[in-house]
This record gives sequence, structure tokens and C-alpha cells, in this order.
Amino acid sequence: MKKLLIVILLFVLCGTIGVQASALAQTDPSVENTTEQTTPADQTESKGGGIDWMQVIFAGSYLLGVFVLFPLVVYTNYQEKMLGDENPDKFKIPEDLSEEERNDRAEQVLVGIEEKLTPFTDDEGNEMITITSGAQARYMRHGLNYINTRLCPSDPVVCARVEEFLNVYKDRTTREFTGSKWILGCAIGILVFMGIMDIGILLSSFTLIHIIGITFYYLSSRTARYALEKRMENFNSRKLGIIGGVMAALFAGFSIKEYVSVNGGPWQRDYESEGTSTMILIVAIVMVAFFVGFLVAFFGILNFIINYSTSFINPLKKPEDWYAAKFKEQEVAMVS
Repeated sequence: MKKLLIVILLFVLCGTIGVQASALAQTDPSVENTTEQTTPADQTESKGGGIDWMQVIFAGSYLLGVFVLFPLVVYTNYQEKMLGDENPDKFKIPEDLSEEERNDRAEQVLVGIEEKLTPFTDDEGNEMITITSGAQARYMRHGLNYINTRLCPSDPVVCARVEEFLNVYKDRTTREFTGSKWILGCAIGILVFMGIMDIGILLSSFTLIHIIGITFYYLSSRTARYALEKRMENFNSRKLGIIGGVMAALFAGFSIKEYVSVNGGPWQRDYESEGTSTMILIVAIVMVAFFVGFLVAFFGILNFIINYSTSFINPLKKPEDWYAAKFKEQEVAMVS
């Protein structure tokens, strides 16, 4: 048992020294010059620069997830909750439209929304419509936002329908966290480990980026109700649980008991072998946890594709631009 512990420690130390030596060789000019002197010119030219794909995945995930997708996720979550509670300062009613024209245009948008949604029959036999996809949710949100901030209809019937559609939208876009708590735990565990090793590391820029990456993963793992229902129909599960399954399988190894019989004698617990297996499991769990923790932004990108790729709200798209793209052709056709 002691020999195994010594071997494991030596293995870890050798790996650490190897990594440090490799990093030093890449940054120390003297090492580079020595390498260039001992390497033939033809061999140097024939060797192409290798790509460290793991480093590309780590760095690319943080860059794309933290600096590009994270603001979109935050903005989308905020806009989904704030629909119907707009600030009056944001109202921009077109001056060239009369009150009747604004009511008619609001009715036109509501009809477009109704045609876009999915019809179904409830338990009482009533014909209803609902949201079943991200594209429908985004279309409905843009339409209702245009009515509330640009048209402000006064017709009681139109206002009642707008309120009804708002209730449908808020109910169907309610989000719930369906990500992996293992990934969150591993990512947070990295910060705890860094703080134990050197408290000064927690004040670095990486810590801030990593915390944003954790927040990005949490928000991107929030699934809308319509998507959650579809997932239950297709997979009969609220989450895929791949990482959780791997970690659970590793921790299940601690429950294994080992027995040994010496020279045909009675079976006895082999505590030394169990201790060896436990140490191997601990090393494996730590390695997997670190690997998973550093990939938190990468998993966030995957969840963004699943939960937000068709429903995210573009902050640069104005309500009037949306209406022009969706309904101007209909107006031209009606006039002609």
C-alpha cells in the first residue's frame, strides 16, 4: 500500500515537472536557441506547428461562451420576464397612424401570431393554441412587444387578446434548470482548490472569467417549458445526465468490497486491495472533476444550442424592423 502511494506521488510529481518543463521550453529563448542549433534545417522546415486542440477548446469555449453567448442569454432571460412590463419611456407610437389604424395593425399582428402557434384540443374539447418551439416563442415575443411599445391599442377586444397571449407566452417560456449539478460542483471546486493552493489566484482575471463561465452554464441550462415537454416526450427524461452517470459510476466504486482466501482458508476482507482501489478511484475522480470543471463554458455552449439557438432575442433588432420584415409584404399586397 505504501509503495503504491509513493508510485502515485512520483507519477504526479513527474507529470507536473514535465508540464512545467514543457512550458519553460516554449517561453525560454535560450532553450529555443539550443533546440534550433541541434535540429537540422531540413527537419525544422518539415515539421509543422502542431495544434493543441484541448487548449483551443478551453480558450475558445471561454471566449465564445463568456464574451458572446453569455450576454445573449442574460438579455433573453430578462426580456422574457419583462414582456408586458415595458417602461413608458420606451413607447414610440408612430405619428402617421391614427388610433383606428393602430388597432387594426395590432389585430393584424395578433392574427399573424395565432397562425404561427400550434393548435391543440384541451381535455374539455376546446380548441386552443400554444407554443411548442423556440421559433414560435421568439415570433410571439416580437409581435407582442411591437404591439405594446409601438401601437398601444385602445380597443378593449384587442387589449384582452393581447393580455391572453401574454399569459400564454409567460407560462410557456417559464424556464427551469435542467443542467448537471456535477458540472457546477466541479467548476466551483476548481475555485475552492485554487483558493486553498494560493489565495492570490482568486484575485486573477481567470477567476472572474471562470465565474462568468459558471453563471453562463447555469443560465444556458435553463430549459423553457415547451422544450422540456418535448424532451420528456422524446427521451422520457428531464435531462440527459451523461456527466452525472459517469461521476455516479466512479463513486459507485467505493462500495465494492474485496475478499481474499489464503491457502484455502476462510475468506477475509482484503483491506489493502480496497485501499489501493480507493486511491486509484480518488485520483480518477479528481482528474475527471478538473477536466469537467474547466469545460464548464464548453458545456454551456452545448446547452445554449439546445435551449436558446431558436429562441434567443437579438438586442439589435428593433420592433419596427421586425414588423417591416414580417408584415410589409402583406400591406403592399393588400394595397395593390
